[in-house]
Order: sequence, then C-alpha cells, then structure tokens
Amino acid sequence: MSTFLKPSVLKIILTFGLFIAASYLWWILITSRITDVFPLGFPLPFYAAWGPCPPGETCSEFNELWLVVDIIVWYIVSAFIIDRVKKRKSIG
Repeated sequence: MSTFLKPSVLKIILTFGLFIAASYLWWILITSRITDVFPLGFPLPFYAAWGPCPPGETCSEFNELWLVVDIIVWYIVSAFIIDRVKKRKSIG
C-alpha cells in the first residue's frame, strides 16, 4: 500500500491531466444545459459563477477545501490506474 500512493512524476502529471480534463468536460456538460452557470471542478465544483449578475455584486464562489479534495481524488485515481497498468505489464 505504501508504494501505491508514493508520489511519482507520472502520477502527478496524470493527476493534473485528469483533473483538468474532468473539470473541462463537466463545464461543457453543464454550460450546454444551463447557460448561466459556470462550474469548475469534478467531482466537487470548487468554483462556480452564475449570471446575470447585478452591477457591483460578485456572482461567483470559490471553495479551497473542495479544490484540495478534487486533487486528492484524482491523485488516488491516477495511482490506481498506474498500479493496474504496472500489474498488467508484469503479468503479461
């Protein structure tokens, strides 16, 4: 288990690649159905903006905790993917 979550360059690159791809695909899905909501982050939307917004008001919110949880979730997914690929290569 200790090597499963041990950081590596490949895991970190895959983590941020999956994080960006999932956030972008979630943003496309939501904005195609609801035109005035703009979320970022999947599975937890750490940033959301909506409109129309009255002048002088901020119609967005950012949650640092959800950003950290999103990155941790995608790191665990990346570690699982890399672990499965390594086991498959060692078997066959």
